[in-house]
Amino acid sequence: MLSSKTNKPSFGKMKFFFFLGLISILTLAILYLFRPFIYQIFWAVVIAIIFYPLYQRFLKLFKHKGFSSFLAVFTSFFIIFIPLAILSILLISRSLSLYSDVSQSNLFQHPEQVSTWLEKTSLAPYINSIRNDWTNYATQATRWISGALFNSVKNITQNSLSFVFTLFVMLYTLYYLFKDGDKLLNWFKKISPLDDNYELELYQKFTSTIRSTLKSTLIVGGIQGILSGALFWITGIKGAFVWGVIMVLIAIIPAIGTSIILLPAAIIMLVLGNVWQAIVLTVGALVISFVDNFLRPPLIGKDIQMHPLLVFFSTIGGLLLFGVSGFVIGPVLVALYLSAVSIYEFYYKKDLDKN
Repeated sequence: MLSSKTNKPSFGKMKFFFFLGLISILTLAILYLFRPFIYQIFWAVVIAIIFYPLYQRFLKLFKHKGFSSFLAVFTSFFIIFIPLAILSILLISRSLSLYSDVSQSNLFQHPEQVSTWLEKTSLAPYINSIRNDWTNYATQATRWISGALFNSVKNITQNSLSFVFTLFVMLYTLYYLFKDGDKLLNWFKKISPLDDNYELELYQKFTSTIRSTLKSTLIVGGIQGILSGALFWITGIKGAFVWGVIMVLIAIIPAIGTSIILLPAAIIMLVLGNVWQAIVLTVGALVISFVDNFLRPPLIGKDIQMHPLLVFFSTIGGLLLFGVSGFVIGPVLVALYLSAVSIYEFYYKKDLDKN
């Protein structure tokens, strides 16, 4: 006869797996339901992390969560969105101007005669090719860039109702993240099976990665873009403002920076015979690269604690998968993954050492 004590799962285990499966299915359903608002929620979380100390100051001063949250949202709106709106208007205007200019002339100043010493070298065929074809290439490239910038900004703002609704969702979410963010965080900690110190480590890694990524991007990228745009203006390259904005975006990618545009521009200037402009661009590229290497490490500090190669791939991969938001999402995902692996390694250290 079969023993009554078989290897059947206990009723308690069945209930556990049933509720685990139910919660998993409902979580996926909720994520699918919230999918149209994922980016708005994500950026609301990012802004809440950045401005949470300001909210705490308001709360300490006024002793009212709702009013303090409203002031924090109002302040962050004027600090972030008003400058972005002004920048977008200027970018559209300059892009249209640049598009008009390159339709009629070259991107650079009218070139002088190519240096004699270059014509006598083995590079002469390539120099002649660049000299003959560069006007067409420059015009096509600049038309594409200026047109892409204009269309990107226009696509975001052309549907006013959609844009206002998106902004409302983000600000509304931001308000409640300020007001009830601590309750939400405590609830996550309560239902999480991890120990409190592990939960704290993941939270700190999440927030520190966001802060360090934004600091390095906004400060270092802004400085690089301003200096690079100034170099283009000094050397007479058309559309210095547009190129400056482009190089702010390019500065997001670590180890590449604005040199990817400045050095080719310097080479083309030299080939076209604009020698002093080429020297200025080359020296400027080196100085800006030094600024990047000098400022980025202390700004990031020990927050990310990630290998430069991982930072490079996570940033590029994030940009390719998630668009502009990816320069934050990518490093955050990799940082959380490394933290989870570190927790796993520490928790199962004895078992891993046996192997």
